[in-house]
Amino acid sequence: MRGTLLWGICGAVLAFMGTTSPASAQARLFSDQLELQATIEGPIDALVRASVRSTDPYPAIFVLEGGAQRYDMQMSARGISRRIGGFCTFPPIRLDFDQNALRGTLLQGQNRLKLVTRCRAGGAYEHLTMLEYTAYRLYNEITPFSFRVRPVRVTYHDTDGRRRDTTQFNFLIEDVDDLARRNRRVALEVQTREVTSAQLDPDLSASVGLFQYMIGNLDWDMVAGPAGQECCHNGKLLALSPTSRENVAPIPFDFDFSGFVNAPYATPPEGIDVSNVRTRHYRGYCRHNDRLPAAAERFRARRAALYAIIDGETRLPESRRRVARRYIEGFFETLDDPERFNRQIVARCRG
Repeated sequence: MRGTLLWGICGAVLAFMGTTSPASAQARLFSDQLELQATIEGPIDALVRASVRSTDPYPAIFVLEGGAQRYDMQMSARGISRRIGGFCTFPPIRLDFDQNALRGTLLQGQNRLKLVTRCRAGGAYEHLTMLEYTAYRLYNEITPFSFRVRPVRVTYHDTDGRRRDTTQFNFLIEDVDDLARRNRRVALEVQTREVTSAQLDPDLSASVGLFQYMIGNLDWDMVAGPAGQECCHNGKLLALSPTSRENVAPIPFDFDFSGFVNAPYATPPEGIDVSNVRTRHYRGYCRHNDRLPAAAERFRARRAALYAIIDGETRLPESRRRVARRYIEGFFETLDDPERFNRQIVARCRG
């Protein structure tokens, strides 16, 4: 129901279901934020050239610790917008490992990993990758129901000799099954709208809506995606069992179209009347409005930690960090003003 919500938070409501329960130990790879140094050896030029039309795999080697650890793998281009959108010259990559060869190593338990790469050459695009990585870490601070990430400085070595070696700041994204296990859930494989908004965990859904509003992201949906494709648009769903449809947890990912990142290729989706992605527009569901005050208090409680994540990302120039922090400060200015909170968030809900 749209309208004004009573401003005031009950401490008992703040500890909302599902987000404060202890999670099991996470994979070693994502246990800290120390930047890894890696090399990918393979037909890099062939993969890049074919990526617009194909996601076929290529044999490659993933090298860690200056060559001390070498792992055979298959690499393939992945994604949609960055791969075929016409604005990126280097695609995101999927790394497929033989799990048996990884026992006792940092990569133990890994099989298929998403690697977020630099869209185009140049320092400005490297900063965009760092900002997207930072967005993931901001949501990690809010809830364990979020994808962990690990920074990795990757040198790409084309074994065919057609492309010069290049080194990029990239980051790895935790596999959804690992995310599900550490939160005692399973990842659902469902089609668009097979899960309804009424079946979502209301507290987590309110947090997702507020987080996406905080970073100015409009490129997402918690229950829908392109027709005929697996749900959901830039999101995954976790449940207590493959057949459970109660308190389904929505998990967001892919934040490069957000105002926080502010990529030059990012545009608002059709049907949303904003001039650019820096303009915030709340897209949470009205049925979860009663959980918004508790969610807002949870964000306020982590305000200092969120600022510290941005300030501590010293791989970004100070000017970039200052702009990023000011953007998040604008979000908290709305949260701290009851009238603005109701007008810009509560009353803008959908459905």
